[in-house]
Amino acid sequence: MSKWGIEEKETLDAISKCKLSGNILNVAAGDGRFNNVLLKLSDSVTAVDIDELDLNILINNCPLELRDKLDTKVVDITKSFPFNDEVFDSVFCTGTLHLFQKDIVIKILKEMNRVLKKKGKILLDFATDIERLDKVGKKVLFKDEGSYSAKEAKDLFSKELKDFDINIEVASFREENLEDEKIDYHFIDGKFLILSGIKK
Repeated sequence: MSKWGIEEKETLDAISKCKLSGNILNVAAGDGRFNNVLLKLSDSVTAVDIDELDLNILINNCPLELRDKLDTKVVDITKSFPFNDEVFDSVFCTGTLHLFQKDIVIKILKEMNRVLKKKGKILLDFATDIERLDKVGKKVLFKDEGSYSAKEAKDLFSKELKDFDINIEVASFREENLEDEKIDYHFIDGKFLILSGIKK
């Protein structure tokens, strides 16, 4: 199981509806929370992340019968992606983009657009209106993290993904009594946008 928990039903539903297929780029794949789902739908998945340890966990959690469809690469997604133009049929990214300031999000979206083929599909989620509290009820803020309302995020995507026919759905999340020592908050809630689109 991923350190980030089980796959959200809303994102699984969106993957199914979006019909991701072909050669999929899994951006900021982490330890692979959705990666095996993508592998079952694809011809291949290229999973990229800045954390090599997480990618090793992703590989170890990949069923043997799917491993020949998997490629992994250590990549800093805030820089240019190490791929040629228009090489992927689908791009997937979950649980990450909201962590960045707006200028970095825009840069990442441009790179996703660049490496995606025409008529290719994109599926992203983006957390908004986030509130984290520690065990005594004090707000927890992450240094340099982006902070977005649902409206701000929708406006950003509408502007930056004008080369796409996009659909945005909004879901809510709430977790409490979080005890993992790697997480320094006890409670989190907010909304997340699920964006699906096809490149024109």
